[in-house]
Amino acid sequence: MDTIDAETTAGTVRGELRDGIAAFKGIPYAEPPFGVNAFKPPVPRAPWEGVRECTAYGPGCPQPSSPIFGGLSTGEDFLSVNVWAPEGATGLPVMFSIHGGGFLMGSNASSGSDGNTFARDGVVLVSCNYRLGAFGFLHAGHLDDAYAAGSGAYGVADQIAALRWTRENIAAFGGAPDNITIFGSSAGGTFVGELLGCPSAQGLFQQAVCQSAAAAPLFGFPAHYAEAIAEAMLDKLGVPARDLHTVDAARILQAQTEFMIEKQRGEHPECGRMIPFVPLTGGDLLPQPPYQAITDGVGTDVNLVIGTNRDECTLYALMEEMGAAETGMSPGGWDADPAVQQAILDVYEQSQEPGSAITPQVSMDTDRAFRVPSLRIADAHHRAGGTTRFYQFAWRSPAFNGRVGASHGIEGPFVFDDFSCRSPRR
Repeated sequence: MDTIDAETTAGTVRGELRDGIAAFKGIPYAEPPFGVNAFKPPVPRAPWEGVRECTAYGPGCPQPSSPIFGGLSTGEDFLSVNVWAPEGATGLPVMFSIHGGGFLMGSNASSGSDGNTFARDGVVLVSCNYRLGAFGFLHAGHLDDAYAAGSGAYGVADQIAALRWTRENIAAFGGAPDNITIFGSSAGGTFVGELLGCPSAQGLFQQAVCQSAAAAPLFGFPAHYAEAIAEAMLDKLGVPARDLHTVDAARILQAQTEFMIEKQRGEHPECGRMIPFVPLTGGDLLPQPPYQAITDGVGTDVNLVIGTNRDECTLYALMEEMGAAETGMSPGGWDADPAVQQAILDVYEQSQEPGSAITPQVSMDTDRAFRVPSLRIADAHHRAGGTTRFYQFAWRSPAFNGRVGASHGIEGPFVFDDFSCRSPRR
């Protein structure tokens, strides 16, 4: 194996060089967020001596098991980035990838997310890991002031730290620190919107691509829900708030799983109906809901591309048919009066394509959960003076007799130019 070295602010890293592309994997940008660092903003990585081997993916954040993200290794030292770049590059544009996974799962080692094709085409790609689930989005500051900084949005703080690392170090890999584009799909798309409206992230990127954002958190996750979730989790853990940082990861993950199951059964109504572990708005990191911040002009200097897939909710309809828990993207996740829902559905039924395998219900749910919220974000950014482009991804898969269509997440292989089916890499 041929290798290549690069100098970072924390020390020398060694990557793999193959076919003119340098790949550096598992470069730490912060200390492990456990023990004294748990439920606090990320701490920059301490410098190391010698050369750090970065030829294999680092672990991902501890997370529930999932057939979609099965096989991913996890561990405590997971705040890392991967970098792909053409050999000998200088001043190339940088794409910064934020993975999806419902705010609970995934990593920067997920299948179909490596940066070889970007580097082949003259772009430096950076992909980051960040805290997920309760580790990243528990409103621990509500429980104890020691956890107040970044409370409820530690995962967003991780992404900001990874962006700072990129700005400070990417020139050593051939990238331009003043030409960074953030992008992501699903929860990753939501984080793009969160960062666009986050005051402390301003200046860290110049372009943003928001794909199929799980849009609800962009319009605000209120503190009273986040507080109720934090209290329910603390009850499950059975420790005083001051000792929260001493609880091991496996125990927190178990409590999170139990809480999620109970919530899906209809328990904990005081915690709201939204996905529970999403970034808090109203805290110090996101003082306003991102939509409101964008409306007020935050992020207008960032060029924005935002859009959705034509049939996002086919994925969730099929998942629920196969026995998955209610996803929140189907009619059961909508609080509107049933009569109003039916009146709207009638309009979709009257305008549906003849013979289409995509049902009017799926089209309505797609517009409600994805397309209309994204259009509102685009409109807010444009009206505030930003340069804004909106897209719709319309290629329809014939799978399941055409019922998959242009589903949620189906654009991923097109973005990464990777249509292979591989198991997740370690």
